[in-house]
Order: sequence, then C-alpha cells, then structure tokens
Amino acid sequence: MFRLIIRCILPITIISFGVLTQWWYGIVIDGTDTFFYGFPFIYKCRAFHTSMATQYFILEMSIDLGIYFVFWGTICYCINRLRPIRIPRLASQLFWIGFGIFLLAFMYVSKAFNDVYIFKRNFEIKIIDTGGAIFENSPKREYYTYELEKQFQNNTIRNRPSSD
Repeated sequence: MFRLIIRCILPITIISFGVLTQWWYGIVIDGTDTFFYGFPFIYKCRAFHTSMATQYFILEMSIDLGIYFVFWGTICYCINRLRPIRIPRLASQLFWIGFGIFLLAFMYVSKAFNDVYIFKRNFEIKIIDTGGAIFENSPKREYYTYELEKQFQNNTIRNRPSSD
C-alpha cells in the first residue's frame, strides 16, 4: 500500500490539486473585489499589499489537499483491488525529481513576488459567482466590475438617506 501511495496516489493528488480548481469571484468585506481559488475551500487569492503578490491560506489548503488525497486514494484503492496498478520506478522517480524542481522554482518566485502565507483566512467575503477552472483560468474581471458598479449604483440610490 505504501508503494501505491508514493508511486500513484500522491502524484495524482499533486497534479490534480495544481490543475483542477474552482474560481470564486467575490468582494472582501471592507475591501476590494477579487478572484479566489480553491476547491472545496478557498485557499488562494491576490494579496492586498501589492499587485503581483498572492496570499495563501495554509489551513484551507491543507484540508483541500487532504480531500484530494482521500478522493484519489479511494479511487486508486478500488482500481488496485480489481486490477493491480503497476507504475515503473523510473516514472515515479522522474515525477518526484520534476516536482522537486518545480517546488524550488515556486519557492523562488514566491519570495521574489513577496507572497503572504497565512494560517487561516482572516477576512470575510461575499461570493458573487463561481466556476470551474483548469490551471486557474478565470473569466474576464471587467464583466464583473461592470456588474458590481451597476449593482452598487442601484443599491446606493435606494438606500441613500434623505437629506431633509
């Protein structure tokens, strides 16, 4: 079972975690509007202190990664019971070497862009729309910005206190 985890389940978990996700467009309460990423919990969004930075929420990311691991572990276990899964040692080693290089590059870029790592998200959000994403592709922000401005104008006109 350990060999199945190292050679099959962990690589599939890491690849699917990086490739398949969900985008959420929302408004940070007392903040700005932005796209959030993560499935089933939001674990990543743009950082508010600078334009190129990203903030990661470690608790939510860990839970998401655990859910992906359990999902793929269950599928691989069921398949392995029907027909043994055999992944060559070379393929496994190449994956882990590539993953290590990718992780080092990610850490370098993360440091260069001044990314923020927070244990748990410390702000409230209001979600406006969601959708699936491959490689964190999300729709055009301009559409949502226009819709938000229209909604804001309608709400402020209705909720404006009288000046009498």
